[in-house]
Amino acid sequence: MKKKTLLLLLVLLLLTACNINNKEINKEDNIIEKESKIEEKKEEYIDNNPIKLGIYMYYNSYTNRKKTNEYNTSWELNVDLCSLEIFYTNEDSIPGTKIKNLWTDYKNKYDNIDNYKIGYNINFDTKNEGTINKTILNPSDTWDIYNYLQVYLYDDIHQEDNAWYSHVTDEEYNDSTILSSIKLTGSTIVDEITSDITLTAFTYDEDDFDDNNNYRGISKDTIIIKRS
Repeated sequence: MKKKTLLLLLVLLLLTACNINNKEINKEDNIIEKESKIEEKKEEYIDNNPIKLGIYMYYNSYTNRKKTNEYNTSWELNVDLCSLEIFYTNEDSIPGTKIKNLWTDYKNKYDNIDNYKIGYNINFDTKNEGTINKTILNPSDTWDIYNYLQVYLYDDIHQEDNAWYSHVTDEEYNDSTILSSIKLTGSTIVDEITSDITLTAFTYDEDDFDDNNNYRGISKDTIIIKRS
């Protein structure tokens, strides 16, 4: 009788151990399956942004604007390198009229793009800090490169006609702000920039950045600014 009882207990212990092992295996399989689904989801990113983008050099409000992808200029303290306007087109030349009206004309050629905003990326090499690669989505994103470049962002769209206005401050920035133009000005250690400056303008929505906050979408244009 005792032998039968011991044998029964042994069988029960073996069945319990097998059940625990099976649960652990199933748990591990579920974790692997979930990780695989997450990885698959990351790889499924597709950008359906329809906006064609162009960077145009600003001179005045009456000269035709030329799409610019390379520009030579002097780099000096407190001297503007360039002022650049962003339009939702990639035509080589567009009319020289008020930016507010022209920008709206191009924007209205698209449907359902109100969720897209304008952002920038600046990339350059430096003497002591290596490569600077900076994504700029609002005024505060410019602060940590201020000693190299003073970067000023403008909302040319939400302005009264014929009124003077300045760059957007961090306090003024909100969800409706449109960063339609950008100005680069030489700063304290601009001489420590050792490469060309690569500036990319892009339009984005919430899923257009990778894990390192780099833009990965298709709606963009780039200008190379060289030291003359």
